[in-house]
Amino acid sequence: MAQSIASKLDLLPKAFTNALGLIIKETFSPVVKPETIWSVLTVAVMQGWILRKMDVNNAFLHGQLTETVYMSQPPGFKDQTNPHHVCKLREAIYGLKQTPRAWYSTLKHALIQLVFHNSKSDSSLFIYHRGSVMCYMLVYADDFVLTGNDSSFVKSLIQQLGDQFSLKDMGPLNYFLGVEVVSTCAGLFLSQHKYVRDLFSKTSMVGAKDVSTPYLLAYP
Repeated sequence: MAQSIASKLDLLPKAFTNALGLIIKETFSPVVKPETIWSVLTVAVMQGWILRKMDVNNAFLHGQLTETVYMSQPPGFKDQTNPHHVCKLREAIYGLKQTPRAWYSTLKHALIQLVFHNSKSDSSLFIYHRGSVMCYMLVYADDFVLTGNDSSFVKSLIQQLGDQFSLKDMGPLNYFLGVEVVSTCAGLFLSQHKYVRDLFSKTSMVGAKDVSTPYLLAYP
């Protein structure tokens, strides 16, 4: 499996040749809304539920294509006897416009098999409710946030997802979509200090001096 994924990572199709409506019917991949994130975090804090963060390795390579897609033979692997033949893709790879959508569909199918259902207000919020067990799962591409009122169920769910995908359990939620999450006695403290520090580091502005922003003057 690892070798198969590694070989797929080396392939990059010419996605600009995929014609919308001819080859691709749908490219949109839902991502969780900010309002949904804050609502679920609020419920988790009020109920005292655990919050877990997960990440899927090479998530887009798990998607299954529904369209017929061809690509040129990759360099170094051309069939010398048939140099003008093309390859038919059986699975999604990075570089295709429909790959994010294919990954979402694959994940959705897996969660439905685990008796989750989509929220009507946000398609990237998956809900499990059976008996006294309640669980919410937020999905943003390959990042997941999981919370629920039964820690043993949450642990079991992480294991079941890990059996299907190459899942990385990041432990308690502390960082999600540029927001740092710190647990306190009063609840959760959310900030973007880490995001700003990382941004300064990438732009070599860690030692930059502060400059006050001039006021805008209004002229008659």
